[in-house]
Amino acid sequence: MAMEVKIHKKLGEYELDVHWKSTKKRIGILGASGSGKSLTLKSIAGIEHPDQGHIQIGDHVLYDSDSRICLKPQKRNVGYMFQNYALFPTMTVEQNVGAGLAGNKKKKQEQVQKMIRHFRLEGLEKRLPRELSGGQQQRVALARIMAYEPSVILLDEPFSALDVFLKDRLQQEMMELLSDYDGTVILVSHSRDEIYRFSEELL
Repeated sequence: MAMEVKIHKKLGEYELDVHWKSTKKRIGILGASGSGKSLTLKSIAGIEHPDQGHIQIGDHVLYDSDSRICLKPQKRNVGYMFQNYALFPTMTVEQNVGAGLAGNKKKKQEQVQKMIRHFRLEGLEKRLPRELSGGQQQRVALARIMAYEPSVILLDEPFSALDVFLKDRLQQEMMELLSDYDGTVILVSHSRDEIYRFSEELL
């Protein structure tokens, strides 16, 4: 699916100026801390608003400053995975997975069970996030995103806090879990190895 992102935003002394078009399914954004990687993702997700620009996924315009279009985050069909996975601490695994789903109870439950199986979370349904390993938390966060079938998944340095061994293992696992996902995935990182391993196109 074609994607165009054009963002201009000024924050004090800092100025973000980004423009790219791509039809690739795996896009990497590489840059040092403070270079605007997360701000770019948050602008795509609708958490932050650019001063000017245009964000489009396929035929779906998410933001256009000239036309005054700025869709709310829940209308953008974009999944955002934060650095710390942002799981709800008092919710069980199955409650976390179903947190973003709309529709009737039966349909929601079916979708949650499908994600539990797909992400190999059987037996962990009633556990809280603090009772899970880092890898299990990552799988729950991905399952929650995938449950509502987004067009784009944004991964904001999901491995930055991990040691080298765990990082390699979870990167491999995430690539396997996303292998049958048909949408676009954008990974932000300051690690060249991580980005090169993952991306078809690099920004």
